Amino acid sequence: MNYTEKNKLLDKISLIALMAIFVEVLFYAVDYCYTKRIDVAPKMPVAMNVLGLIFLVFSIALFVYSYRKDKKNIRIYAIEFLVLAALCPFLTYWYYCGYFGLKTSFIHSIKQQVLWIAVLVYYIIRCLVATISAYRNSNARKLKKKKA
Repeated sequence: MNYTEKNKLLDKISLIALMAIFVEVLFYAVDYCYTKRIDVAPKMPVAMNVLGLIFLVFSIALFVYSYRKDKKNIRIYAIEFLVLAALCPFLTYWYYCGYFGLKTSFIHSIKQQVLWIAVLVYYIIRCLVATISAYRNSNARKLKKKKA
């Protein structure tokens, strides 16, 4: 792997890590507002719906940009923001049912920390896949140069 390939890989991994940090901080902030700040909890559904709409608009903008410029890596971030937009109302439902003691589905048997850990595992796997694919592409180019 040469210097520019290593820099591209580091840029890709750092962007993935920033997205992971953003999502984890978002989950922590929502958890903090619902569990520790009881005075803020009644206003949270409106805030979460607005945040979900913001994520949805940002996701659509990323989809449009990625398809115009034909950038596949930005499409992944657009899908992640789309999932975040769908998670915002779901998180509100999850915390409210937990707060009022309603257990209407199997999802309430899962703790909130499981969601945090699943997201963290997803981003770790994504970093590993990015690293492995970069090394495979580098080795494939080296083999082509040796054959030629």
